[in-house]
Amino acid sequence: MATEAWVLEKATIGEGDEVANSLAARTLLLQAGQTSDSALITAIKAVTDLIPDAGALAVPTADAAPNVDWGDVIGNKSDAASDAATASLMALLRKTIEEVEEVEQHIHNIERWWGALAVPDETNATEANVGRPFAATSGADAWGAAIPIKGSADIPCVAGQTTFDIRELLITDLDDDTTPWRIRIIWGTGTSGDAITAGQWTEQMTQSNAVPGNRAGASPLSVLTPRRPVADKLWAQAWNDTNGEIISFFWGAHGYPRP
Repeated sequence: MATEAWVLEKATIGEGDEVANSLAARTLLLQAGQTSDSALITAIKAVTDLIPDAGALAVPTADAAPNVDWGDVIGNKSDAASDAATASLMALLRKTIEEVEEVEQHIHNIERWWGALAVPDETNATEANVGRPFAATSGADAWGAAIPIKGSADIPCVAGQTTFDIRELLITDLDDDTTPWRIRIIWGTGTSGDAITAGQWTEQMTQSNAVPGNRAGASPLSVLTPRRPVADKLWAQAWNDTNGEIISFFWGAHGYPRP
């Protein structure tokens, strides 16, 4: 069993780190009359001299010259979220919290689902209904015409949320129920052509289960898009090996920040 040297500080011989053991041993010698106070002070100084100088812990401004002192590495309470190479620990922590919160909101949120207006356009395209899906027509082994599925004035999520993303598509009918389909979702503020050129689109593939009465499979198709401002427009295009085939669908979205 270790011999306790300092009752209050719990410094012991035989356990703990070498600094504690060294100082505890010196204290036992002092208590036994085998050394002097000055010798103990000298021993303490010899040990503490081995501890690196941390430097001043003054709070620096954000993004000060890197690694000047511990305060620069740790950062300031007001440091903005950042994952830059020179970011402080506080900035990195804030960035991590932001990313975790975004993922958490993506999983636990409120969805809204949309069908089409009778005549959808680039200002208003959506309506909360279950009887009028959007319908995109394919090209011949190519993309068909882009159709508006969200107008600039449509609010796809809860009032007050500023950004959104499409969560899923519910495909309700496919003219061609034997070959694969591609479906493309496009976003932007200008024209669909400009958005496509800028790479502002994502795509999924699907195929019918080819079961009578269940041609589309009736299972929502997951969609991955970046978060977009609620004023963005959305379009959809379809691709099949046959020209003029129609795919019908509803779409669901959720917004950020979560209410």
